[in-house]
Amino acid sequence: MFHGWWVVAGAMGMQAMQALLFFQSFGVYAPFWMAEFGWSRTTVSLIHSLHRTESGLLGPIHGWLLQRFGARRVVVGGMLLFGAGFVGLGLVRGLAQFVAAFMLMAVGASLCGFMSLMTMVVNWFERRRARAMALVGLGMSLGGLLVPALAWLLVTYGWRAVAIGSGVLYWLLAWPLSRVFVDDPESVGLRPDGDDGAARAGTEEGDGERPLKAREALRSREFWLISLGHSNALAIVGAVSVHFVIYVGEKLGLGVTTAAAMFTLITVCQICGQAAGGFLGDRFDKRWLAAGGMALHTLAMLVLVVAGSAAAVAVAAVLHGFAWGLRGPLMSAMRADYFGRKAFAMVMGYSSLIIMVGSVLGPLIVGLLTDLRGEYGLAFLALAAVGAAGVAAFLLLPPARRAARVA
Repeated sequence: MFHGWWVVAGAMGMQAMQALLFFQSFGVYAPFWMAEFGWSRTTVSLIHSLHRTESGLLGPIHGWLLQRFGARRVVVGGMLLFGAGFVGLGLVRGLAQFVAAFMLMAVGASLCGFMSLMTMVVNWFERRRARAMALVGLGMSLGGLLVPALAWLLVTYGWRAVAIGSGVLYWLLAWPLSRVFVDDPESVGLRPDGDDGAARAGTEEGDGERPLKAREALRSREFWLISLGHSNALAIVGAVSVHFVIYVGEKLGLGVTTAAAMFTLITVCQICGQAAGGFLGDRFDKRWLAAGGMALHTLAMLVLVVAGSAAAVAVAAVLHGFAWGLRGPLMSAMRADYFGRKAFAMVMGYSSLIIMVGSVLGPLIVGLLTDLRGEYGLAFLALAAVGAAGVAAFLLLPPARRAARVA
């Protein structure tokens, strides 16, 4: 089998672990932290925002590390840091220690996460790029399906023991996964998509043009519109990930385990959306698909504004999950289409500075508005406005000119 698919499989596994143990589990851990330390929703939102702030500020350095040392080395180093952060988290006794451990986790998660993995996948695929990225995103969804199991572990064994066990697991898996990851097909005598040299004549990487410089990308309209649309999307995704379990527990009076089970509905629909995004993204204009995904995000938030029953919350979960899955793989594929695989890490690194704004402000604004008003209605209405602005950003994008952009 073409080794690029093994790279995709390894990236899927990494995304599944991060989703289960870190990204989608934050809202499940949060009630335990609030109970033990007496923290408010705003404090929990601020802690979550630390990761997104770190990811954005680290972005340009992260991009440089990927170009200088290769994605494989960056991923392995990130796994070791991530594991150390988890072990430290299980031993903390106060807010300062918690923040220090969480920041170490955040740096490790960034280095072994989405940007590094997608840089490898972009190098291995061109014609099947959206499909490959959708499969990697599927790992995030599969990990999300196991969140109820994680909630059971937290209730049964305590959050500290689960955190330490998660760190040890990352340490154990660092070496075997490093054997799977290869930075690019050319380094092992292969071509993207498994094509031979003749099949690739005249493709985007064979046209002999130079790659974009950072200054050229930053001056382009495409860079800013994609980054703004992506930032708005992650404002919604981050807010829902942090607050959904808390919201369902308070709105419907359900326990943490049951609320986490409802969160899996988002994940199931995300898987369906990813299948659609991967299939359609290689066949139709990604701009319209991304705009459609943002429209569904917006509609989901409006449903939550007026939701008063489990059925209404379920409808919002379906819309949000499908939108997340549909739009997710298109974000990286669009950057590769517009800027090329040689400039991908650099473009993603600088985009992180903009994406960070939405990732940080989304959960934080929801936490602040809800603490002030005592309910989530106004907060979800604000997220709907953010989603509508994201629709506009993707609709304003000009068509991609792949061959003119890259070497």
